[in-house]
Amino acid sequence: MFNYDVHLYDKSKSKIDYMIELARKLPQLSTKAYMLCDSWFTCPKIIDAFESRGYHCIGALKTNRIIYPCGIKTSIENFAQNHIDINDVDLVTVNGKDYYVYRYEGSLNDIANAVVLMSWPVDAFKNPKALKAFICTDSSLDTQTILEYYCNRWCIEVFFKQEKNSLGFDKYQIHKEKGIKRFWLLLSMAHLFFTIGTGTLTTFSNGRAIIHKSVQEDTLRFIYNSAQKGVDFSVLYDELIA
Repeated sequence: MFNYDVHLYDKSKSKIDYMIELARKLPQLSTKAYMLCDSWFTCPKIIDAFESRGYHCIGALKTNRIIYPCGIKTSIENFAQNHIDINDVDLVTVNGKDYYVYRYEGSLNDIANAVVLMSWPVDAFKNPKALKAFICTDSSLDTQTILEYYCNRWCIEVFFKQEKNSLGFDKYQIHKEKGIKRFWLLLSMAHLFFTIGTGTLTTFSNGRAIIHKSVQEDTLRFIYNSAQKGVDFSVLYDELIA
């Protein structure tokens, strides 16, 4: 996955207003497309903003969200715990893992109609801590497709982990906007280099390992060749450390 864009968060705006503004900048679509998001962004205002541009929403839901099965107001967690049994769920396999999934289609607070999926790993059915909920505003999609589409969102989490753990994204001490944007640009270039800099398209981790090994090899070769030529240690020290 390649990073397409990063925005500096303006604290004078709410996250909801920021996402609505972002949606307005997207091209108007005539074909189906999906906005994938975590539970922070599955609110009616954001969903409506993206749908106005032609994007359906597939996202995570907090389990305290309100649904209306048979017209009765209840939370997802309460409904899942007290009104669903093994005969009500389907076994769904996503990315090689099995889940029990219950499919609800109906209204939520301020959302007229959507699909809500409640899922548990097969070995943790009815465990409240294992319950995960997802929303999809395109009711034509089947349950497995919704979950498979949502899994595509995970690559952004992997990207941020790579940026933080390997490239120092969470350790910079720059305060000015220009400096931060320049730093982000360098990180994006480094991330791109690790994926294509070996001469072939590869994963970030594999490319980083290959390039790191290549740098170590070049350093050792430089030290060896310098020693063969009788280069003084102080000169090597200045070249490599000082």
